[in-house]
Formats: sequence, C-alpha cells, structure tokens
Amino acid sequence: MTDQLLYLAISLAGVAGMVGLCALLFGRAVATLDTRSATQRLSCDVPGFRRGNSALSADCRSAILEDARNGAVYLVTARGDGFVTRRLGRSDLKTASRDGAALALRFSDFTFPAATIAFHDESVARDWEARMGRA
Repeated sequence: MTDQLLYLAISLAGVAGMVGLCALLFGRAVATLDTRSATQRLSCDVPGFRRGNSALSADCRSAILEDARNGAVYLVTARGDGFVTRRLGRSDLKTASRDGAALALRFSDFTFPAATIAFHDESVARDWEARMGRA
C-alpha cells in the first residue's frame, strides 16, 4: 500500500513539474480582442463577411458582430491564446438569456458549450439579445 502511495506521489510531482516547465517556457498568454481583430477572424471564417454593428465585452475577451450583408450575428471570443467564432441565430443557440448587462449563451456544440458576455451597459445587452432573436 505504501509503495502505491509513493508511486502516486512521484507521478503527481512529475506531472506538476511538466506543467510548471511548460508555463515557464511558453507563458500563460491569454488573447485579448478588439473589433478589428474580431472582424479579421470572421473574415477568415465566414466568406464575404462585412462588419456592420458590433459590440465589445467589458473584459475585451468577446465581441458580437453583425454581418452587414445579411444581418447574421456572430460571436468571437478568446479561448486560451486563440479565438472561437460561432453564429448566433435561433437554430445555432440552445438558449440565450440576459441578466442585466450580461448575455449567457448555450450552444449545442460540445466543443464550445457556453459563453457569457458582460457588456458595460445593460442597454447594449438588451439590443444584442433582440438582434439574436431576429437573426
């Protein structure tokens, strides 16, 4: 029994050492977002995307953008050191709810199940909630 505990302790110390080494060598960078970089990302992911109205979250980690061509609404959010994009239409969302200035979104996609976007102002969240309902 004590041999197993010793092996477990050594294994955990080894894993912790590898995680620490990776953090030391590669850092723990987290991507930040602005409307220009969000537009560039959507231009790569959505052929013919043209930015219409847009809003940036208070923490600069998420943005909601409207495609000027067809009124489709998209989310761009930072995950680690990269960005994830999703369409915010009725068929693309499982649920969407607003709590003050924050929008809570649930997707059917198991790789990106949920996102919360907190805006500076409740009226901005209310406006985008209405736009998502129309898209």
